[in-house]
Amino acid sequence: MTPTRLARDVSTVAVAGIAAWSSWSHMVAVALRFGERPEVAYVLPLSVDGMLVVASAAMVEDKRAERSVRWSARVAFVAGVAASVAANIAAAEPSPGARIVAAWPAVALLLVVEMLTKWQPPPRSNHRTSDAAHPQGPPAGNAASVPPPESDPPVSLTTEANGAQRAGITDGAATSQVPAPPRRRNVRRKRTTVRPEQTADAVARLRAERPQASPAELAVAAGVSERHVRRLIAGKPEHAALQADGSRR
Repeated sequence: MTPTRLARDVSTVAVAGIAAWSSWSHMVAVALRFGERPEVAYVLPLSVDGMLVVASAAMVEDKRAERSVRWSARVAFVAGVAASVAANIAAAEPSPGARIVAAWPAVALLLVVEMLTKWQPPPRSNHRTSDAAHPQGPPAGNAASVPPPESDPPVSLTTEANGAQRAGITDGAATSQVPAPPRRRNVRRKRTTVRPEQTADAVARLRAERPQASPAELAVAAGVSERHVRRLIAGKPEHAALQADGSRR
């Protein structure tokens, strides 16, 4: 806050306080003189002073917001000042000098609020316009004579360009000579005939070595079907199992 603004605000508060106290005391005296009850006479001036404060704040706010002052605020402020001046004159001595002195605080408040509503804040874009009018930088001749520095292109762009060139070179050959996918041949596995005794011995040996192994794991290790391993575990005859497998095949 600048010293000028601080002095302005302090002076405004002082003038408003003097006007409020003068208006309150004179209105109380007038109300008591005309037979108003004391409890009402002492709070009656607050309605006028409060209306003056609200109207003054509304007028200053509208002016700082750069919009037209609302008419209701002007009417309320003028009515409050008129009531204050009338009370001050009615409570003063019946002489021109006393009435002028009594009416002065309200008139001073009117003039202060009018000055505040006419005050315009300084523009905030002065430094921006000055910077735009006087740009900081080298002269146009020097800037034109000095060539801009050459900068290497980014690595990612260079890599993409090289990849695109390679893809463009090899695209024709790759599309013209595309090898056909290899065909899968159905190669049937030759099953070796294993004797029943050898199969049973192999399964028994695997069960002894791997007691926790499942029949599927034993079948893979022995090279036979899982069903055959289950039959051997169940204790069915080997020849009957082989005949059953042959008939299914």
